[in-house]
Amino acid sequence: MSRLILLLAIATLVWLIYSAHKRRSEAAKRARPRRITTRMVRCDHCGLHVPENEAIQGQGRHYCSEEHRRLAETKTGD
Repeated sequence: MSRLILLLAIATLVWLIYSAHKRRSEAAKRARPRRITTRMVRCDHCGLHVPENEAIQGQGRHYCSEEHRRLAETKTGD
């Protein structure tokens, strides 16, 4: 009889651990942020790739910073 009680206690413990793990993993899946992809563009001055929405544009080209835009325009203006 004591073996049966011990077996039931172990089975209950295993089931509780499994169900808690399942709930946590489902909650983590729901909480995971969606990945938003954005186009990367290359800085025409230094070659660094930056997201298109963060790039500085000038003369139809992309730059990683205002300084690189200015330097590229100065270089082409010579």
